[in-house]
Amino acid sequence: MLACVALVLRVYAIDRLPPGLFGDEAVEGLDALDVLAGNWQIWFHAHLGREPLYVYLAALAYALFGVTPLATRLPALIAGLATIPAAFFLMREWASEIFSRERATRLAWLTAALLTISFWHVQMTRNAHRDTLLPLVQAVGYLLLWRACRTRDWRFYAGAGAVLGLAIYTYSPGRFVGVFVAVFVAGEFVVRALARLFRAQARATNILDWRGLIVAALLALIVMLPLGIYFAQNPAQFSRRFNSTSIFDQPAPVAAFATSVAGNLAQFVVPGMGYQSKHYNLPGKPVFDLLIAPWFLIGVVIALTRWRQSHYRFLLLWFIVMATPAFLTADMIPKGVRVLGVAPGVFIFPALAMLEFEIRNSKFKIWEFATRALMAVCLVGSAVWTTYDYFVAWANHPDVPLAFDADLAEAAEFMRQQPADAPIYISQEVYRPPTLMLLGEQVPTSRYVDRATRFKESDARTALIFGAQQPDALYVFIRDYAPPYDWLIRAAPNTAHVRNGEYFTAWRLGAPAPPQQLLNAEFNPFLRLVGVSRFAGEPRGVALHWQVSAPAPDRAEMDAALALLDARGAVVTQDKHRFAVPPLEWAIGDTYVEWYALEIPASATQFRAELTRGASVWQSPVIQFK
Repeated sequence: MLACVALVLRVYAIDRLPPGLFGDEAVEGLDALDVLAGNWQIWFHAHLGREPLYVYLAALAYALFGVTPLATRLPALIAGLATIPAAFFLMREWASEIFSRERATRLAWLTAALLTISFWHVQMTRNAHRDTLLPLVQAVGYLLLWRACRTRDWRFYAGAGAVLGLAIYTYSPGRFVGVFVAVFVAGEFVVRALARLFRAQARATNILDWRGLIVAALLALIVMLPLGIYFAQNPAQFSRRFNSTSIFDQPAPVAAFATSVAGNLAQFVVPGMGYQSKHYNLPGKPVFDLLIAPWFLIGVVIALTRWRQSHYRFLLLWFIVMATPAFLTADMIPKGVRVLGVAPGVFIFPALAMLEFEIRNSKFKIWEFATRALMAVCLVGSAVWTTYDYFVAWANHPDVPLAFDADLAEAAEFMRQQPADAPIYISQEVYRPPTLMLLGEQVPTSRYVDRATRFKESDARTALIFGAQQPDALYVFIRDYAPPYDWLIRAAPNTAHVRNGEYFTAWRLGAPAPPQQLLNAEFNPFLRLVGVSRFAGEPRGVALHWQVSAPAPDRAEMDAALALLDARGAVVTQDKHRFAVPPLEWAIGDTYVEWYALEIPASATQFRAELTRGASVWQSPVIQFK
């Protein structure tokens, strides 16, 4: 039954929910394409740096199923499903020395059930994000560690060390796993030493088999060694992501820390105070809904009252240490992604409260029945709540499709259907967005800044590209990044409509209309002005015709300005904007028809164009309108 619920919540409608593919998901795929291209790395340094494990799993999914949104998300989906049985066996092992076998199993089922129906976990594991691997690594690693504690078998210690060593390859908070284990073990040594000192019965766990711990530590170090060597050679990469969000960069670090702690703790139980990101949550929804939150709080109190037992110290320390990455950052408070390392352990707290409530009311059948009925209502109600919130409330949130770049994914699918040699020009909001680069162009990260070949991008609202050898190019205008239709058919009178999608429109423009006035102004080393047209009728404005004479040496973009002058050379009106075709798209011989939508006063008899690139400024001569 539990497996069916887990599958339904994580697999149902996975082909359309989430829609599209969010840019943060797509960058994992771009790095995976690098792996498939033979660029194997221990650290993927683009996008503020990324751990490699998810990238390699995504590359495997691509090799098996092709480059699709579902294949990109498949490692997270499988990891999310696998975490549930791993959590069950971990909890049963963890509880085996403090409860009877029956009650330990009961606690394990409750923990697994709470994880299964958690909106937080469902949402995270349906997204392609490397942080979803961390709970699985911890669940398996800690399971082996507690098994080693109970059996004193060095093979379990070795397995625990090897698995937990993988944590640093999952997500940056995974580096705190080693900190947590080290602090816990050191604390247990201190507890045992104090107990002996005061001749009290030691309550430290059997984890303190120093020979087993050495084996575990050696295996963990061996597994971590490749990435450790990389960080030793590239120390800036180790802290690069943290440095961009650290509380220590704030004017008042202590106040920033207090705000972060309060906000990140509130997201667990306070309605409206949950993670606000539409990518990873129904904005404001807490980790535990109102049916589970009271159990969670009671469970925390129970653990605190039993802190003298090592099992509960382990549980409390797990939560504190693995929440610390979120506590130390000052952006986007709360940050649900950064506290995912507390899972699956955080679900033990409400399970513990339920089990304790059941034990206390087991003496009388009526009370036992009422207790179990209450627990069933909470679990079933929470499952229904999660189902509604994800598949109805979140799925129908009007901002979700565009938050997940559904427009780019739809356009990319259309572009992939075109002949492989068909030139395509694209107009959209962000230059070279990861989603379009992955699904449409399938360009590895290492080729992300290559000069464009088949696909070229521009802002068609202010300029159209006409390729020298590509009269039948396809133009894809995404959402609002299409030129005004009246200007489109004026600039390209042979325009033919191809298709409308939900978020894009596609055209073939043919040859451009010849300019009213031919020119040959070579005042810029890359572009020359070859024509101008002015229009007093709607839509009013001036069109400049540029031709590429040389490629730009780098990616620095350029600003363009047009000034209309009267007969004495005084400026009558002017306009300025970012040159609509980025330098990486320039190809020798291409013509760009650039549009300035401005009024043309009768006194404007001449004009001057200006191009600015970095510190370089080029002005055309003053040119008379004919």
